[in-house]
Amino acid sequence: MKNSEKGNSGKNRLSWNLSVVRGCLVFLSLLLSSVKVIAHPTVVVIDPGHGGIDRGGMPGQRLPEKPYTLDVAKRLARILGGTDEIKVVLTRTGDDFVPLPWRTAISNREVGHRAVFVSIHFNAGWRQGAYGIETYYNKRGYRLAVLIHPRVIQALRSIDRGIRHRGYFVLRKNRLPAVLVECGFLTNPAEASRITDSSYRERIARAIAAGIVRYD
Repeated sequence: MKNSEKGNSGKNRLSWNLSVVRGCLVFLSLLLSSVKVIAHPTVVVIDPGHGGIDRGGMPGQRLPEKPYTLDVAKRLARILGGTDEIKVVLTRTGDDFVPLPWRTAISNREVGHRAVFVSIHFNAGWRQGAYGIETYYNKRGYRLAVLIHPRVIQALRSIDRGIRHRGYFVLRKNRLPAVLVECGFLTNPAEASRITDSSYRERIARAIAAGIVRYD
């Protein structure tokens, strides 16, 4: 074989190898993209705390908790439900009293799916100066709490009051990864004033959503 023919043959093999490599890279890119698309919960159970005869908070508290938890929950549902990729389930959609066992029953129906449970609350304390964000989790929910908690703090420019394991009923009886987010103190005048602002509640919802979609 002539040297020129050998050279052409080598170039053809190199071209073919490069084509194979490019094809593999494209396939891997598509595969990784598809994994990224599905690497989040497909069902999110959102639990607005309290409701109906249960106004939330503590005795003598001026602002009831229940309307603000419902508002944030509905905002979160709207954000997550903006695509067909996530099914949103609310434990209540109005000012209704929903017993705790019913809330966990709604959640536990989603066992077997890629599902998580997020309970929305606002805090209260005897000391007016208490403020900040707390997040509680069940034995399956630590990773979810770690994703949500710092994003809420950052979005609200608040302080970190900690991530803790607790045996609250909606966490203890929940078979899904479950968290309960305390989104600030309604008994702190300054923080309560911010919570009553709808744009502030929108920031809460968006921060929680940002944590949820990163959970896999």
